[in-house]
Amino acid sequence: MPELDTSPAAHAIQMRLYRDAGPQRRAEMAAEMSDLVREICRSGIRSRHPDFSETEVTRELLRILYGRTGKRR
Repeated sequence: MPELDTSPAAHAIQMRLYRDAGPQRRAEMAAEMSDLVREICRSGIRSRHPDFSETEVTRELLRILYGRTGKRR
């Protein structure tokens, strides 16, 4: 089912390109998208908490992604 922000024609082309890419390229694209999403999330954290150090930004990103683990090791 196409996303609301993508026309049916564009969605069909995108799906064909994904299928034609092969498993290795699809895995590479997935990793690239994952990196991009993490960087967008980091940017949002910095925007909401301009006083955070990079360590604090990373800590908050990990909390968002994985939740609180409870005890510190």
